[in-house]
Amino acid sequence: MVTVTTASPAAPSLFPLYPSCGTDTSQDPIALGCLAKDFLPETIDFAWSDNKNDSIANGIKKFTPILNTAGTYITTTQLSVPASKSHEIFYCTATYPTGKGTIKVPPTPPCSGESSMTIRPPARDQFLEPNKTSTIICSVKKLCSQTVTLKWLKEGVEVSSGIHTVGPVSSGPNGYTLLSELTVSETDWDNDRVYSCKVESKNFSDIRNTSKSFECGSDCSSPEIGALLIPPNFADIYIRKSAILTCRVINMQSTEGLNVIWTKEDGKELKTSIGDRKVQSNGLFSVDATTSVCADEWERGDKYTCKVAHPELIFPLKNTLTKEPVTNSHAPSVYIFPPPSEQLALREAATVTCLVKGFNPPDLFIKWLSNGEELNASKYINTEPILESSQPPLYFAYSTLNINEQEWNAGNTYTCLVGHEKLPLQVTQRTVDKSTVYLDGFVDAEEEDFYNLWTTASTFIILFLLSLFYSTTVTLIKVK
Repeated sequence: MVTVTTASPAAPSLFPLYPSCGTDTSQDPIALGCLAKDFLPETIDFAWSDNKNDSIANGIKKFTPILNTAGTYITTTQLSVPASKSHEIFYCTATYPTGKGTIKVPPTPPCSGESSMTIRPPARDQFLEPNKTSTIICSVKKLCSQTVTLKWLKEGVEVSSGIHTVGPVSSGPNGYTLLSELTVSETDWDNDRVYSCKVESKNFSDIRNTSKSFECGSDCSSPEIGALLIPPNFADIYIRKSAILTCRVINMQSTEGLNVIWTKEDGKELKTSIGDRKVQSNGLFSVDATTSVCADEWERGDKYTCKVAHPELIFPLKNTLTKEPVTNSHAPSVYIFPPPSEQLALREAATVTCLVKGFNPPDLFIKWLSNGEELNASKYINTEPILESSQPPLYFAYSTLNINEQEWNAGNTYTCLVGHEKLPLQVTQRTVDKSTVYLDGFVDAEEEDFYNLWTTASTFIILFLLSLFYSTTVTLIKVK
């Protein structure tokens, strides 16, 4: 096949091809290469020489140039050299119609940067799984050799099971990367067993240790186990007609042997549900124990006791919860606001806002309805109660409902439903739609322009009539 082109001749760009950092030089022979690309025409010849500039005739492979999408050619040549010459430098020369070029090809490039090793302690949340195990991770980067030995030790004794190792994996000029995981039990970790990762390779040897005390240092002394009592919220009391009492047990190293019981004032035990354990920010565990009581009993001030027993406690914890009396209580005022005309003019979205202010205690709930149907909580955003006055203590909160402009203009009604214990029926609501906004004096942009024009015109008419009346009166006076 003959390729005809009118393009100008182009010299090739030459690139060395050599083994990645740390390649095992015991392999015999070692392959080197030379890449030529973006040249024209396709005529090209390669020659190899050693560091003494002596020509090499054996171990050379040449490949047919290939036409690429840019309309130029690309090809390579390969040289096989004995392992004994793995540290020598070789030269590749390319000869083409307009000249020639030479590049240096090092067989075993040095690694860039020093090798680094890290060990990561187990993640506490993995201990929440049924098998109650987690993994320690040991990683080594920028290794200069693929030949490497990694060992895991527990209290100085080599571990042979629960190990998963990946690598060494080539990272190009950054050498090799090695990653290994060791599975440990929650019991061993909490008992402060020392785990070690030991790595040995060419030009690198290191060992890293980890244990619970190593990771937390002087803060390893755990805080005392405590029980936090959380009263029921008003939404549960109003909707469910029952009060959910929560006893949150915190700062546990383990939940084994935990026992929580809620009791009434007369000592009668209540049905107690113990939830799943959760990891705290300090790595310890917490558990919520809940019970349900009659709303009327809670409102009249009955007392309930949470009793916590745990192997780490010398004596059980006992905390009592009752409804605290609120002084200066006040029912909220509720206001609803339609979407601003500026927002509606964009014809993209519409935001209805509900403002609730001047209430105490701060516990309340806000819900939204559309055409009488309750909306999903994801449709709106409620703020937490915010203190607006300290004497007397009063709070405010607001909620924003996001809808699209078409829903608003369709005439749908939107209701802000507010619940608070000091309201006459413990709940009140405010409703708004496009028609009520108009009746209340809100107008859209076009109506507002018309209203402004009419106001201006009527003003001029009144001034004209006053002027005419004045002129007539003056004329009559002069005639008399």
